[in-house]
Amino acid sequence: AVVSTQSTGGRNIKPQFFSFRWITLLLSQDFLYPEIQRLWDSFFADPTRFQFLLHFCCAMLVAQRTRLITGDFIDNMKVLQRYTELETDIYQLLQLACQIRDGKVILRPVPVEEAPSGSGGLFNGLFRSRLR
Repeated sequence: AVVSTQSTGGRNIKPQFFSFRWITLLLSQDFLYPEIQRLWDSFFADPTRFQFLLHFCCAMLVAQRTRLITGDFIDNMKVLQRYTELETDIYQLLQLACQIRDGKVILRPVPVEEAPSGSGGLFNGLFRSRLR
């Protein structure tokens, strides 16, 4: 999956603001140590190895999709840069990452009443590749 910056809804949230740290540190700053062990086991056990890391990062975004669409720039940056503070289930994220890898995730547009006015749908069309 490739992250596109075309549909940022005027919030100017670039993937470099959060993904560089996620990828270069293999998420070690974003989860607790036992979760990191589980993640790294998954990354190294998967035949696509670090491609699965990208799928997992996409899963992190998809899991927080509604919050990111409805949040303002500051709130969104807190979500993306302090992922450990969110109540997340690592196993659900791993399952979602596998579904993304296998092309089984379909993102639907967020209803207008959930999206802020003028957002254009922050993550509508954000993911390309196998996601349709």
